[in-house]
Amino acid sequence: MIESLGGIVPFLGHAFLIFFAGFFSLNFIFNKNFTKSFGFESQEAAQMGRPLGFLMFGIALMLIATLFQVGGFNSTSEIYAILFVFALLAFLNNVLMYLKVIESLNDSQQNMKNAIRPLIVVIVVLIIYFTG
Repeated sequence: MIESLGGIVPFLGHAFLIFFAGFFSLNFIFNKNFTKSFGFESQEAAQMGRPLGFLMFGIALMLIATLFQVGGFNSTSEIYAILFVFALLAFLNNVLMYLKVIESLNDSQQNMKNAIRPLIVVIVVLIIYFTG
């Protein structure tokens, strides 16, 4: 695993990025006071951090997949995989807001059409994967 990444320094950098993205993503998603530590006092800033947290969580998952060489990624496969994971997590975020498991951005009811919109990207990536 270390040799495939190019040595110990790239391996440590890769591991650092996994922990960094994981820490920040989980804090942005679940810790409402996390944005206050950056100087953003408003509730809107805390709500805007949640989509960023889901984005960073997807990046952390992709870094873990490349570290353990899951699926034999090449450059186009990695790009499609990042799009797939991001769209899937965006779908999960929207569905959880629709079901009121997590708060919506402005405390209004989410539309179902907005919740399922990221599935378009998921379907396109799946079509590319199965036909390629």
